[in-house]
Amino acid sequence: MSGDHNTLFLRLAGPMQSWGTSSRFQLRRTDAYPSKSGVLGMLLSAMGVRREDSPRVLEIMNRLLMGVRVDREGALDWDYDTAGAKIGIRRADGRGAKKTASTGEYETLLSRRQYLYGASFLVALQGDADTVCTSAKALQNPIWPLFLGRKCCVPGEPVFAGSGCFKTMTDALSSIPWKLGLNAIDRGGNDSSQTLDVYLEYPFRAEMPAGTRLVYDVPRKFGFFNYGPRWVGRGQVTVTAGSANQGIRLDGGRGDPYSEHFKNVAKPSRLKLDNYLCVFCKSPAVEVHHVSYENAGHETDSHLRSLCKICHEACTILEYGHDMRAHRVDPSDPDQRQIILDQIKRLFK
Repeated sequence: MSGDHNTLFLRLAGPMQSWGTSSRFQLRRTDAYPSKSGVLGMLLSAMGVRREDSPRVLEIMNRLLMGVRVDREGALDWDYDTAGAKIGIRRADGRGAKKTASTGEYETLLSRRQYLYGASFLVALQGDADTVCTSAKALQNPIWPLFLGRKCCVPGEPVFAGSGCFKTMTDALSSIPWKLGLNAIDRGGNDSSQTLDVYLEYPFRAEMPAGTRLVYDVPRKFGFFNYGPRWVGRGQVTVTAGSANQGIRLDGGRGDPYSEHFKNVAKPSRLKLDNYLCVFCKSPAVEVHHVSYENAGHETDSHLRSLCKICHEACTILEYGHDMRAHRVDPSDPDQRQIILDQIKRLFK
């Protein structure tokens, strides 16, 4: 990556997302687009920054201006979550755990959670070139996993979407083509260009368009509800339509890495070939890893490697920083051994 790049791009797309800035007690809502606290939380996770160390890093990261392009709005819906089952939740006065009056059993807290389903966003962070470069390297080789607002919301595509140098945030968000595929169905065809909504952050004391509002989602320290304000305005950009997204197919046909053939034939065969041992560390193997999706749905032993849980997690995290189809990690390749060892060490920090 060039050292003069002032803009970092993130692709935030997946089955579920949740970007809460106005959660109250047991009612946890999501905004219609990613929050700055959520995006910076992903970057600090990629860097391996602990909560107690976050104020020092956030002082630098908060200087980046953020823009969001809505490539697919998604649909809002609700689910629920429980906490404290069988172990209880702390009373407001701090004296032990809550118990129900009728049964005397520990109380379970039930909360309603709102999610965005099927949404896709292009996020641009613009500012100091050194900060952009550091963040880009972290996203391509994350220390901890990345989530789209909550741990249950995993990315459906690689988060790192490139970097560049642009005069304005609007120029940056207009530079990357809009992907076809599901988007084309949502917006009515394969037009050569699309007009998309954007949410732009404006620095304080800058001239701002009408309708700009204060949003309290600038994190000062993670682990505590401590957020500052920023100005956010809504606008639009017109972008060209790019080629269809050739992501991993999960349709049960040819190209499905989780097909019945993989589960019932290919996976047992590879485990048996490796004597049920991890090819990387020789611990008992519990997972089988694809080193190639070239023949997904009709795999042979050459496309797979047996791994233990830790080694499989390390390989998967490394692949999250890249195109997960084109850049596979092969744990049996001596040239890739050191990067896998480094990632395993990070997991135990």
